[in-house]
Amino acid sequence: MNELAIAPLELGMQELEAMDAPGFWSGFKQGLVITLGTLAFASAVASAAAAT
Repeated sequence: MNELAIAPLELGMQELEAMDAPGFWSGFKQGLVITLGTLAFASAVASAAAAT
């Protein structure tokens, strides 16, 4: 009887494992670096425009 109660929980855990995709965090970090670089560049351009 306990095996039947555990079966749906096991299926739920297998569904969650798909969220732990390889490369997700490295892609997230790369996107963050690109975003920060873009913000720094935009800030530099705005600063240069304000100085003129």
